[in-house]
Amino acid sequence: MKSWFVKKPDYRLQEVLSRELNISPIIAQVLINRGITDASSAIKFLKSDLNALHDPFLLKDMDKAVFRIREAIRKKEKILIYGDYDVDGITGVALLMLVLKNLGADVHYYIPHRVEEGYGLNREAIFNAHKTGVNLLISVDCGISAFEEVDYLNELGMDAVITDHHKPKDSLIPKAFAVINPLRDGCPYPFKYLAGVGVAFKLAQALYGSLDGLLQYLDLVSVGTVADVVPITGENRVIVKHGLSMLANTHSPGLKALMEVSGLKGKAITSTHVGFIMAPRINATGRIGSPDTAIKLLLSGEYERAVQFANILDEENRVRQRLEEKTLKEALSKIEQEVNFKEDRIIILNDADWHPGVTGIVASRIVDRFYRPTILIVIKDGIGKGSGRSIRNFPLFDALSQCGEFLEEYGGHEYAAGLVVSGEKLTDFKNALNGIARTILQDKDLIPRIEIDMEIPLGGLTEELIEDLEKLSPFGAGNPKPVFSSSDVSVKTFPKIMGRNTVKMWVTDGGTTCEAVGFNMAGNLVLPRRDEKISLAYSPSMNDWQGTSTMQLKIIDLKPSGPCQP
Repeated sequence: MKSWFVKKPDYRLQEVLSRELNISPIIAQVLINRGITDASSAIKFLKSDLNALHDPFLLKDMDKAVFRIREAIRKKEKILIYGDYDVDGITGVALLMLVLKNLGADVHYYIPHRVEEGYGLNREAIFNAHKTGVNLLISVDCGISAFEEVDYLNELGMDAVITDHHKPKDSLIPKAFAVINPLRDGCPYPFKYLAGVGVAFKLAQALYGSLDGLLQYLDLVSVGTVADVVPITGENRVIVKHGLSMLANTHSPGLKALMEVSGLKGKAITSTHVGFIMAPRINATGRIGSPDTAIKLLLSGEYERAVQFANILDEENRVRQRLEEKTLKEALSKIEQEVNFKEDRIIILNDADWHPGVTGIVASRIVDRFYRPTILIVIKDGIGKGSGRSIRNFPLFDALSQCGEFLEEYGGHEYAAGLVVSGEKLTDFKNALNGIARTILQDKDLIPRIEIDMEIPLGGLTEELIEDLEKLSPFGAGNPKPVFSSSDVSVKTFPKIMGRNTVKMWVTDGGTTCEAVGFNMAGNLVLPRRDEKISLAYSPSMNDWQGTSTMQLKIIDLKPSGPCQP
């Protein structure tokens, strides 16, 4: 059962925005729901002009970082870009490699092995870099919590420029030459939600002195930004909007090959294509092994070679999918045996045989199924490494910070985090975190909530409206695809199960008839009878099939008919 929350319409603002912008009241209400309540903000949002990008030197320590990197280039010092193994980190490393090479730097990269080395900076990699003559290390999407590792760098006489976007623990930062993070205390940068690759892009912008020569890399930056599920608002919206528009005609052999292998060649790329088709392939080798293939793909200068790397990633993604399904099946079995839903507000599972590269994805799928914060932990040699995903009203990073006495390490965001816990403290950690969850989460918080932009009659849908809704893209966190509800809709045809798990039917209000499709929802819906009246929550789009374009409703949920009160 899901809770439907229809946002309260603001008819006065609707009228003002409709008149001043010459848009429909429905589009106006969607903008209002996104916090855009005046014409000036709406125009800025819709245009998403590159001039809206902020001065990179507003980031604290940016001047110090630029000075040190330019000095290293001038002195021909050896520079190492050290990044994370997810899409955000990999794209950030690729970006800085390309940029610094263009500036004449002697630059190299290092991305740790997820299983053998784990997240972030480590002493062995630092020592090996020192042995090869590295003078300057630049981190990407990691490093804000690497206090001991940065101290070790300093002992070895190596300078560190930390670029990260994760929340500092207790407002503390490592003693690096420069620390660039919009979330650090005292940083005046006006936009706080850049992805790791976004912070790397701001460093590149500062090094170049302008956007000239950098715009060609916005497609790469947009891929990492979408993949990291940061809010697609403000500066991120500008980056993603322009970057996605470049992807279809990208100059990057690696991205071009990836789209070819993924079946996206010639398509107008959306954030959905990036998040669910491209990003999992870039992530694949980093999840189950070394991320080398992914970074080689993005740095490849030859299309034929890039296609070879893309094919490897495609196959590794299939391996990842099989591993994910196996882990999910085992985790669901553990839930039946170990979790008491009357007592436990959070699901915490551990196993010695799970692959740490898929625990985050599986945790996310468990959250989707049970709507409870979920952490999966892999125990090896007495040490547990876990990945967690959370729900509305339970900020996971903050909850973990209250359990610091039981954890060796932790880090992340509001809805996703990682941790390291000793086997001896695992039970105490589980009890402590469940106690916090019981304090914070009420019964109503554990009911999945569908936020609906507006209730409209089915006859209110037009092709023109759907085209106008697309102008609000790119969609993602902070700017979700608009969802509407319509009541007293008749089911015109018997619902069919297409493929393994997709529901398809036709619905009508007597005047307007639309195809309604629920992708991967056959097990999540109580299917209505033919001619039954229902209330439908959906996102509308245009479906092009064999040269014919028709309106299609993507089913979010349905229930027996009745008005949906805001």
